[in-house]
Amino acid sequence: MAKTANGPYELGFGKPPQSAQFKPGQSGNPAGRPRGAKNFATAIEQELDARVTVTENGRRRRISKREVIAKHLVNKAAGGDLKAIPLLLNEARAREGNPANPVAEAVLDTPEDQKVLENVLRRLQSSSPESLLSPPTAEDAGAEAIRPAGK
Repeated sequence: MAKTANGPYELGFGKPPQSAQFKPGQSGNPAGRPRGAKNFATAIEQELDARVTVTENGRRRRISKREVIAKHLVNKAAGGDLKAIPLLLNEARAREGNPANPVAEAVLDTPEDQKVLENVLRRLQSSSPESLLSPPTAEDAGAEAIRPAGK
């Protein structure tokens, strides 16, 4: 056991000598990632969203760099650039195959989901508005179990 000014201090696993411990405010990794550092993908996204001033048809406009790249690619492909045409067509094909909101179309798309949804809708339509507001009782649960599926 090592002696300190405050009394005995036990050394061992996870308990280094006080002289080797980090001082308050001192980092264990001083050369580590600085606060606010961005990864490469974030840096690219920010640069693509940055606005620049361009002159189109004699008028000055501020548009994002992403839009500038898209306009340049389309103009090159329209001008007959053989490298730009496949790039543009591949991108257009990828966009045509994807719906605007793929998550919304993927929800409840299996036959089982559709069957459950139809049953819930049928039960809601057949019940009175008062019964929807009150919590189900044990009698309701028993009646539900005995009642045939079609009624």
